[in-house]
Amino acid sequence: MNKGRSKGKRISQRMVIIGIGALAMIGVTVFFLVTSKKPTSSPAPTTIAIFQVKKHELRVPGQVQAVRTQKIDIPEGTVQNMTVKNGDSVTLDQQLLTVYKPDVQAKIDEASRALEKQQRSQATLDQQISQIKATLSKTAADDPQKSALQTQLDEAQNNRQDSADAITQSNQDIAKLKQSLNTVVKAPFAGRLYIDYQANGSQTITETSAEVEAVGEVSEFDYSSVKIGQSATVQALASKTKQATDINFISSDPAKSSKPNLAKYELTTKLRDGFLNGQSITITIPLSGLLIPKEAVKDGAVFKIVNKRAIRTKVTYVAKDDMYEVSDGLSSGDRILQKPDKTIKDGAKVNVDD
Repeated sequence: MNKGRSKGKRISQRMVIIGIGALAMIGVTVFFLVTSKKPTSSPAPTTIAIFQVKKHELRVPGQVQAVRTQKIDIPEGTVQNMTVKNGDSVTLDQQLLTVYKPDVQAKIDEASRALEKQQRSQATLDQQISQIKATLSKTAADDPQKSALQTQLDEAQNNRQDSADAITQSNQDIAKLKQSLNTVVKAPFAGRLYIDYQANGSQTITETSAEVEAVGEVSEFDYSSVKIGQSATVQALASKTKQATDINFISSDPAKSSKPNLAKYELTTKLRDGFLNGQSITITIPLSGLLIPKEAVKDGAVFKIVNKRAIRTKVTYVAKDDMYEVSDGLSSGDRILQKPDKTIKDGAKVNVDD
């Protein structure tokens, strides 16, 4: 009886072991089936940087300045009738003030006293002439005194003429002095006034024109690339105000900011309304060539992107600072590989960074 039970127990244990093994085999089989169906990932193709070809531009930093600035001369004297104040806008020849000159008044007074003296002398000569004429009229023709009296009359009349001439000159001199007694100061052009009041009561007046211009400086290396009449774009850094214009002046003399190893030359462009005197601006001047990175050129050619393929394209170029300036082979808007490696072949399909 005990032997039968022991035998049945061994059979049950064997069946359990066989069942566990079967389950393990099934699990392994399922694992391999699942993993074999899962797609394997391949590494993504490397993205290649591109460079978009643009026209060569010269960017010149500068400032908005009044076309004309002038310190207005105020003569020595006492300022009177000042009709303007700081910041006023004025028109051409508008009266600003008058200046009274005490020293001129002193000269007028002195000349007037001298004139009165001349006039008294002339009155004395007139009396003398009248007396001589009266005596002559009573003197007989054969009287020995008649000749002497005639001589006296001639001399008195000559003196009287000289006196009259002197009086005429004195009147003219006084008239001129009176014209300069009060000087009217006028605006030399239409613009705005800046008045600086001094502690001693005097003032200096500076006028700037309402018309402004963009002023920048170009280096000696770019000087030959810029011409009068060439188109340009001016943009204010703060307000972003932008205007298309043209270059109207290029100096042939070095600017004060020039250095021994780098000469700079002033250039200006016209501006319309919308810009403020003193604003910082950038003057952008389009040039004829196209700039590309030096690293984009391999053996005299670049790889131009056409339908996502790298097409080897020969170019004509010259060095321009840290770039190449292309004159043939590319057009503005073309896209090229920025830094092609040795594995890139002509016509190869590339994944570019758009």
